[in-house]
Amino acid sequence: MRLELLRKVFHIVSILLLLIPLELFGKFSITLIMFLMLSIFFPISYFKIKNTLTYPFWKLLEYVERKQNWETIPGKQAYSLAVGLSLVSLIFPEKAVKVAIISTAIYDGIATIVGKFIGKHRILFTNKSIEGTVAGIVANTLALLLILPLWKAIFISITVATVEIFANSRRWYLDDNFLIPLVSAALYLVLK
Repeated sequence: MRLELLRKVFHIVSILLLLIPLELFGKFSITLIMFLMLSIFFPISYFKIKNTLTYPFWKLLEYVERKQNWETIPGKQAYSLAVGLSLVSLIFPEKAVKVAIISTAIYDGIATIVGKFIGKHRILFTNKSIEGTVAGIVANTLALLLILPLWKAIFISITVATVEIFANSRRWYLDDNFLIPLVSAALYLVLK
């Protein structure tokens, strides 16, 4: 439980930190950062390259990676996020990139933390809790209010929650770290 909390706090903070280069250098800075992350860390992870240069990477993963991912590709959710955010920053306007970053960080992080610690009522066919989902929607709506009107923030937050529920259902698994940025950015554009 402690590892999941640490993992989600890292998730929230590290993704929200992307707002800094976005503000300072524009949306293509996100493309560059995600490309660098994929080109440097994915090969280390995929080929399990371990040496003194890669030691900090592996040490960080010990604290933030789920056990089941050690057997496949450590960091695979981060790579899904990198692909999703790269596409968003290449295709969509800067404000849509902000919406994608905020929604990916806040909804997913808060929903998981609340769901793991106080979630008691499960949503059918998923391992998601009603409490976590509602907390994620509320937190994401509040965060999006910094840049969007209330009705858009609510609509995007509810849609993001729906995407996460279906993406992670046992019937068909698609990584929410890939889908949430794309869906929230596209929805921002549609509602614009």
